[in-house]
Amino acid sequence: MFGLKKQSRQGMHCDRRVDCEFTLALNNRTGKYFLCRDMLEASADLIDRQFYWRLAFAKVPSRNLSRLLGRLARIEIDFRTRHPSSYRLLPAMFQRRPILFTDPRECVLYRLKPFDLVLCHDMGPVTHPELYAPGVKEVYSAAFERIKQARPLLLFVSETSKKDFVRLYGSDFPMLQVVHPPIRSGLDDIEEQEIQDIPSKYLLTVGSIGTRKNQARAIEAFKLSGLADQGYAYVICGGPEPGAAEVETAARAAKGVVLCGYVNDSQLRWLYRHAQGFVLPSVLEGFGLPAAEAINNDLVPLVGSNGALHEVTGDAAILVDPYDVRDIASGMRKLASMDADERARRLLDLKRAIGRFSPERAISAWRVGIQQAIAAQCEQPDQNPDQNEAARPPSSGGGLARGPL
Repeated sequence: MFGLKKQSRQGMHCDRRVDCEFTLALNNRTGKYFLCRDMLEASADLIDRQFYWRLAFAKVPSRNLSRLLGRLARIEIDFRTRHPSSYRLLPAMFQRRPILFTDPRECVLYRLKPFDLVLCHDMGPVTHPELYAPGVKEVYSAAFERIKQARPLLLFVSETSKKDFVRLYGSDFPMLQVVHPPIRSGLDDIEEQEIQDIPSKYLLTVGSIGTRKNQARAIEAFKLSGLADQGYAYVICGGPEPGAAEVETAARAAKGVVLCGYVNDSQLRWLYRHAQGFVLPSVLEGFGLPAAEAINNDLVPLVGSNGALHEVTGDAAILVDPYDVRDIASGMRKLASMDADERARRLLDLKRAIGRFSPERAISAWRVGIQQAIAAQCEQPDQNPDQNEAARPPSSGGGLARGPL
């Protein structure tokens, strides 16, 4: 009889959908955003509300509202990180339903549950804090400590990120699953848009511009390679992140280096289709989707060895020490001088390697993760929220998340 009562109590709040914390979308248009956007669209039947900071909306808010909500989210996250005692006065938000976190950072705002699901992109903020803006390490350290205490279900974008996490926080979690981001197939159908004043022969780098992506060393390597004197250019496109100023200074001082800034998909398609090779000797990556996209566009990539990029490409890429300028320069020369037969052999192996990153596989793994979170909630006894918990918000249109402001 008591068992039946307990089972009934568990079933009272056994939802068949999850809520999604998507504050990431407010100020981010990198690979993180596109991965989460596409996976959420493919799992719409399993997701009820999407939260942007403390408000629920049916879709990403307008640009101006996104900026405002993003700024407020950063203020609260920074405050929570600097003042852990604030949780005693202003309890963290709580939702009965499982929450899918699209980034660990927002875990700082919530009282985590064992049946929540957190997507981890990379461990760089805690393993390589010097590559990020001041304060990022402290925020993610606080987030991962909350994750360690609550032990929710975890998804990772690469085996590299998963191994780094386990090394720091152990493996005692109900799920540690890798969901490789899929290659964006939409680029294949887009009409090319030429970018003016780009030389006919060039090596290409795509990705955020800064210290983490290592473009400053790559520019030095390009200068050392002598390829500029052979008519080659080195084209770099992407938005800025910490360290961008150093890259811009190096580019202005180097012959043949072209900084395109952010490009649209039509321009990116054109750049991929006309380059002689792809260069991305990053010192840190969560996954490295541009390298997979380059291979999909028949480019042999040069990448750093023994990291997430190596995991993406396999051994058929040009593998270099990302900290060794001479090694990078030698790899650039190999790309430029590679004959058609070697290029074809390498591309055959490279295409096999990226065959793992199909949309179907990613969607399947993503949906399995959400379904396991739902199942885990059904196995848990009912959890009482904090005393100050607000009323449950509506399922669409700017409802407030639980917990005090």
